[in-house]
Amino acid sequence: MFLVVKRLFLVALLPVLGLVASVGIASAGPLTWGVDGPDGRRADLKAIFEVMRARGLTQYRVGANLARDTDPYEVQMYRDMLALAKTYGITLKPILATPFAWGDRTDGGKYPAGDWNALYQQAYSRTYTFVVNFKDQINDWEMGNEINLLALDPSGKKLYGRGWTAEEFDMPVMNDWVAVLKGMSDAIDKINHDYGLHLRRVLNTTSTMFGFLDFMASKGVGFDVISYHYYESLNQNPNRAWGGSRQPYNLFKKLASYGKPVVFNEVNCAEIYKPTYENEAGKPMTEACYKSLYATLSFITHQADANVESVLIYEMLDEPAKAPPENRFGLMYDIHTPKVPLYMISRFAGKALAPHEAEELSKRGM
Repeated sequence: MFLVVKRLFLVALLPVLGLVASVGIASAGPLTWGVDGPDGRRADLKAIFEVMRARGLTQYRVGANLARDTDPYEVQMYRDMLALAKTYGITLKPILATPFAWGDRTDGGKYPAGDWNALYQQAYSRTYTFVVNFKDQINDWEMGNEINLLALDPSGKKLYGRGWTAEEFDMPVMNDWVAVLKGMSDAIDKINHDYGLHLRRVLNTTSTMFGFLDFMASKGVGFDVISYHYYESLNQNPNRAWGGSRQPYNLFKKLASYGKPVVFNEVNCAEIYKPTYENEAGKPMTEACYKSLYATLSFITHQADANVESVLIYEMLDEPAKAPPENRFGLMYDIHTPKVPLYMISRFAGKALAPHEAEELSKRGM
């Protein structure tokens, strides 16, 4: 979601009313709950963290943009964010981005050839220099975001419904990203070696594009955790997911097949992408979104195949300055105005609700 809009379509038959009847009051169990959100330049994090603590949300996913002109500021901003997060019992989940994400192959001329080695060195140097500052405070480091969506077929289309195999990602742009992600991965591995640590490298994919993970692994990009972004429509079932070019499949079993921990670190409804989405409780498309999100969280909570560690909602606050649909993904309209999904995620996280909040869920069968 930080780079590009996407949608995951699935096909199955499981009426949500039946699901709701079977779930009752959700329990977080071993899962950790959190949100994606803006960094310390763009938001009052104290206010956000206060809401998170009250709602049982303990993870905050946020970008770490290691561009030349922002890097010194980024280090101090992260130090400030970490100090504040510690006060509220919140763990930061950074997403690393180096200058290539903005098209700079040379890192401001530091690597003038701009070749594969230049991309690797750019990513290695910036990642090591930044991460080592926080090696004792932040354990998980996500290497880029939704890179799989930059892969296009010969007609210029994204690989929705495809991307099952490593071979589908063997193209120039993905080999450039191999250099960047391998630089990141190797830098974190070197920090682990230098300091006797076990920092984890997180690699993300979306939709049916599991071949992205296989392609990166085949090129020597090490990763310890899989992150998966999941935006679902009402009445769909991830246990019989839309497989596109393949038959329907079990999403959780597929994720489990990698033998690695999984984080669902962007989750919301798919209805929110539709032009008719109202972003107003009581309106039909918005209500379908609420039910869809509830069903998704219920499926994740009750599955027993993948080692899912955490679920993060995209995102904490609406961003009205952005164009639709990017302006309306928030759990809150603003820091003072919650939406129904905030009550929902609070209940999944095991927090008691105010009577009027509980009533909003109850009248929706949640």
